[in-house]
Amino acid sequence: MKNKFPIIEKAKRQARLCFLGIALPTVVKSIDGEMVQVEKVIKFNRTALKNIGKRKTDSIDPRYVGGEDKMRFKVAKPGSAERVEALIAQYASLAEDEMSPFED
Repeated sequence: MKNKFPIIEKAKRQARLCFLGIALPTVVKSIDGEMVQVEKVIKFNRTALKNIGKRKTDSIDPRYVGGEDKMRFKVAKPGSAERVEALIAQYASLAEDEMSPFED
C-alpha cells in the first residue's frame, strides 16, 4: 500500500537502509578465562519490514462471520442456547442408522 506522500515513502526507505539490526552487549568468557564484553548482532528481516501492512490475511471460516449454516433442520441461531438444547435432544434420539443433523 503506497502512501500518497512520496516524502514519507522516501523517509521509510531511508530508515530501512540505515538500520540493519540491533547490537546487544553481552559478556562472554574467553579461552583464557577472562570476561570479555562483545556485541551480539540481531539482524532485521528486511523483506518483512518492506511488507509491513501488505500481508495477505487468511480467509475466515464463513460460519464465524454469519455466512452459511449447514444444519439440516435449522433451529434458532448458531451457538444459541436453543440450538444447543435442540442438538442435545436430536443426538440423544439418533439411532445408528439415522443421519447426522449436519450436511457433509
